[in-house]
Amino acid sequence: MSITNAGFYQKNIDLFSRLNKDIGDIQLEVSTGKNSLSLKQDLRAISNLNASEEHKLELTQFKNNAERVISDLEKINLSFDQLQNASTRLKELYVQSSNGLRTPADRIIFKNQVTAIKEEIFVISNSVDAFGNGYFSGISGVAEPFRVDNFGSISYSGAASAKSLQISRDGDLRQNFSGNEVFLSAGQVNAKFSVFDAIDAFAESLDYEYPAGQSSNLFSGTTSIDLVLPGSGQSAQYKFDLVANGSSYSIDANVYANDFSSVVAKINSHTGSSGVTAVVSSDNKIRLSGTGIDLKIENYVTDLPSNVVRSIDVQKVVNSNVTDEVIVPHSISDAKVGTQLNDLFEHFNSLGVDLSMATKVAEGVVESTENTLVYLSEDISKIEDVDMATLLTKLQGLLTSQEAAQATFSRISSKNLFDFMG
Repeated sequence: MSITNAGFYQKNIDLFSRLNKDIGDIQLEVSTGKNSLSLKQDLRAISNLNASEEHKLELTQFKNNAERVISDLEKINLSFDQLQNASTRLKELYVQSSNGLRTPADRIIFKNQVTAIKEEIFVISNSVDAFGNGYFSGISGVAEPFRVDNFGSISYSGAASAKSLQISRDGDLRQNFSGNEVFLSAGQVNAKFSVFDAIDAFAESLDYEYPAGQSSNLFSGTTSIDLVLPGSGQSAQYKFDLVANGSSYSIDANVYANDFSSVVAKINSHTGSSGVTAVVSSDNKIRLSGTGIDLKIENYVTDLPSNVVRSIDVQKVVNSNVTDEVIVPHSISDAKVGTQLNDLFEHFNSLGVDLSMATKVAEGVVESTENTLVYLSEDISKIEDVDMATLLTKLQGLLTSQEAAQATFSRISSKNLFDFMG
């Protein structure tokens, strides 16, 4: 098969082009230190590289999220420290105030201190981060999730769920807390209460000399006493346990427009067993009578608002209008207040533990992802980085081939017809 001059030249041109391209590719790889991967030759390497890069981006995002969680929780932890200190001071005030020797002046001082602690906790409840998001507003992010009205009642406008960030493919961590969880759900599972209501109850209990929550023997030294109940207004509910000689009788009645006949009827429904009779003596005054009975009133509850008088006055000399004893609502009784303040202290401590655990998990995520990212970077480098020694050897071979091809082409192309004749 004969080769024309045109074919000869074209073949050499193709050869030189291929050599120049290969040399250029290798020179580029030498200059960058990175492999020039192609779909035709390096499909598996490209697939591994893409998967590694995607995994690296994903882990980097998880690491950034975990670092954000750590930063946010560290700031919130300062608030929890303040809340724990405040609950400790409340317990100390309770211990100091829970004795029969406190004077009216002492009670005023204690109440002022309790009120100041409530205001401090209210300020903490509206703490915000650098972006103006409430620490205790949950996913709503509102800057002031707690508001107080003109009557001192505090309401929550944040979300019930906390903000969170994903720190792994199947896990996330809280970024803040819900105010409902922190300030409105203290206490045992079946007896949750508001932190602010508990403090209000403590403050209200200080209005009384010693709010035991249980009366003494009402018939001690007498057979009749008068109970002066707080006015019902339009309507109110009154509940208490009448304990006669150790047997307890539940009294639960709704009163309308200060008509206490319903309470009297409830008491008299147990007269056959309790031995106690009742009559309405005047206005909101009920007279109890009985002979040889150890009679006490316990667990008194009413739905009257806290800004009105709710206590029951005991007058052991009938028609005297002299109060010998005061029965306070169970919510502000000495035992109830003490239990709630203790639960409050435990509540804030428990939340602090939850925060610490979440922080440690986030720190573990940061550490583990950093280690994994190092390994991924090494794998990516193995795919991307060139073997310089092998590459330089290959380049030298191509340059030699190019030089030899050029020399051969020059020699052949310089011959004429007479050089091929014998």
